[in-house]
Amino acid sequence: MIVIKRPLSLVTLASKKVTQTILRGLSGLGVIDKLPKNLPTLEEVLEDRKRGLYTDKDSVVVAARIGDLFSDPTYNRTEDISYTKCADNLRNLKGFSHKAAGILFAFIRPNLEVIVTQGNHRITMLWLIMQDPDTRISVNLNFHPENISHDKMLQVEAENHTADCAFRLTQDQDNKFKSAFISRQDWATELFAFLSTYLIGVADTLNNARFTCNSYSYVQKAVREGKESNVRKVLETYTGLYEDGKEPDKEILGNFVRAGSVFLRVFGSHINTVNRKNSGIDSFKEMMEYYFRDMEIETQRAREAGIKLPMKYNITQADICKYSKDYKQVSDLGVCRFISLYNEYVESQGYAIPDRNATAIPIVEGTCFGKFTEKLSPFLRQTLAEMAKTPVTHNK
Repeated sequence: MIVIKRPLSLVTLASKKVTQTILRGLSGLGVIDKLPKNLPTLEEVLEDRKRGLYTDKDSVVVAARIGDLFSDPTYNRTEDISYTKCADNLRNLKGFSHKAAGILFAFIRPNLEVIVTQGNHRITMLWLIMQDPDTRISVNLNFHPENISHDKMLQVEAENHTADCAFRLTQDQDNKFKSAFISRQDWATELFAFLSTYLIGVADTLNNARFTCNSYSYVQKAVREGKESNVRKVLETYTGLYEDGKEPDKEILGNFVRAGSVFLRVFGSHINTVNRKNSGIDSFKEMMEYYFRDMEIETQRAREAGIKLPMKYNITQADICKYSKDYKQVSDLGVCRFISLYNEYVESQGYAIPDRNATAIPIVEGTCFGKFTEKLSPFLRQTLAEMAKTPVTHNK
């Protein structure tokens, strides 16, 4: 279920957030040209709409007071406007230009709220210059049907919001997803459905989310590189480490998912052999539970019982995703760290493995590992082989 937010006045936001330092820096600038002539005012069109003079299919360009214009943060970047960037744009243009700004785009909702879908930054820029909510700007005004559902209304607006707009800042990943999801683009709705199975939300689009994922593009890469079934195995196992009510806002790192799913795809035959030779266990799940949840508390209990052990802290996603200056391919390094953890765990449990292998997943002598690294230079192949044999630790 999408998180619905209240529309916000762009002028009110700017008046609260813009510092006097920014305003003083713009004091010598002004509006350098004029609005198109003979435009009806927004107020006139709203009155005519009430009288039935405009149909749902009509569109009209109006001169609107910027103080009457709202933006919906349900799908828009209303609360993420960069006022510093707006000021930089104004200085570059030597003032506000109506000709450069062009015509904004907005919808009239059944309650007569005017929601801007293209123009957040241009409205803000005009306010920075004039600091007057009655200052007017040209807007292409469109009408929602009186009987439109709220979900459909948001979808229509979000679809328009995705159109290019000259003064928009580059969208970050969260806003890209939010806009695409509300406008029901296939890739976003499919990713939402996929992640929400594990109560993972992206960009505040899932009401009951227990986890978040900011680097969702790497989850998409994980599906392509590691296969969907393996991605599901990683997500199911990792999110299952936490009981309801615990770790409510934990972030799922996309590169962690990517490394785990590729590990399962490439070395799945070895893992299945271990499972089969040891009465049908789930060795991957056991390994994850131990290193990522239980190792710290089990070590502490042993130390309290008088057993002399160095303290071992639970492994984190970040420990898997670390990269080095010599090799920055995070997913490859992460796969090798999974190999190290897995081999160490299987050995610690005394699980049966094929007699011909020194470890559950063979490294130097292993065909699978050789194929995994075959496209790399000899130096990088050796680097990854060493990484796969190096213990993974977490230092607090």
